[in-house]
Amino acid sequence: MSRFQQRNHPQRDLLDQELRQRTFPALQAPCRLCQFVLTVSPSSRSTEFSQMQQLAAQQGAQLKETDNDLNLSLYGAILRWEKHGEFSSYTFIQPGSGTELFDDPLDFLPAKDWLEPFPGQVFRVIQLSVLATDSTSQEQDIAAMFNPDHCISSYLAEQKARIWTDFQKHAEGAGRMLMQDRGLSPAQLGRLVQQLFDLGNYRKLSLLGWPLARKAITQLNTLEQQLSYITQRIEQAEQHDESLLAELTRMAAQTEHLIAENSSRLQASAAYYQLALDRIKSLNETPIDGLLSLQDFTERRLTPAFRTSESVLFRQQGLSNRLGRCTELLRTRISLKLEQQNQRLLASMDQRARLQLKLQHMVEGLSVVAISYYAMQLCQHGIRALQYWWPELNSELWHSLSLPLVISSVALLLYAFRRRLKRAERTAQP
Repeated sequence: MSRFQQRNHPQRDLLDQELRQRTFPALQAPCRLCQFVLTVSPSSRSTEFSQMQQLAAQQGAQLKETDNDLNLSLYGAILRWEKHGEFSSYTFIQPGSGTELFDDPLDFLPAKDWLEPFPGQVFRVIQLSVLATDSTSQEQDIAAMFNPDHCISSYLAEQKARIWTDFQKHAEGAGRMLMQDRGLSPAQLGRLVQQLFDLGNYRKLSLLGWPLARKAITQLNTLEQQLSYITQRIEQAEQHDESLLAELTRMAAQTEHLIAENSSRLQASAAYYQLALDRIKSLNETPIDGLLSLQDFTERRLTPAFRTSESVLFRQQGLSNRLGRCTELLRTRISLKLEQQNQRLLASMDQRARLQLKLQHMVEGLSVVAISYYAMQLCQHGIRALQYWWPELNSELWHSLSLPLVISSVALLLYAFRRRLKRAERTAQP
């Protein structure tokens, strides 16, 4: 390997492969196609890949881990497999025209139970018949194959093709699309067919959020009414703030659970809706007077559902923000009340400390008397002991002299001791 090749970006080959994937094979009119769309869970992807890898090996092809599509020649037909984020599509292509434009979709399979080993749930089945430019089919006969109340028809690809469909499941258990080739090249026809299949798939996938949106609307109405009532009680202060805060916390938990439950699905619906609009734009559609076009159908049926899902996302986020503001307001009020209670408690403690200090001073004053009393008792006992050894000692005189001396000495000692304690306290303070 040369030094220049060693400078390759680590994702270069992978990105080049990704750009080459999802390219529909070229088609030649007339032909018939049937696509089976299965929603596949992430846990079933390994089973699906194993089945497709085994099938590819039987047909002499190779399927890599990084491959997202595969074209196989299978029993006189072509099988195209595509793996997407949450679904996979199996498109069977039969060249030429059959006796019937639309028949049992299982007739496209090599066997009726051919799809049984593959995981997933059937999400959409659609048949597409492509007529050649020189087809002699009458427009009245073609329109009779579709529901006249919902029939859609328009020119596509700068009027090089015409499409008929009604976007509903028919008696054979699949949807119907009919295209008339009016001068498309095989590559153009293949791209147009892929765009039509993608449009139908993305349009239906975007509606997956609609049931969740309807359910969420009912829950949001209830939560918003509860929040309005709680806000009114907060304003009127009719209840303890702690109980109101508990209710707000419970509502916030319910709202966050609702957001976690459906936000990803609603956001995916919005993404699929945008993809459907992109596919309609790429079709270069030309409407036909008096007939419903693909764009008209999308605007009438798909856009309202998307707007509803979008409004649910906005309402959920708005409710979450309002709950946050109400909770913060209530917590602020509770904090102010606690500060006021603490201030009153500190004031009460300060008053008690002052009373204790006054009591301490009083006790200190009384301690002079008590200590003096006991000191006098000791002096009296001492004078009596001296008088026993010295009978001429005037005990009454010494008793009278000892009283002021003892009291003065005790008072001075206590005063000096108190000053020493205060000096030590001042020294210990920072």
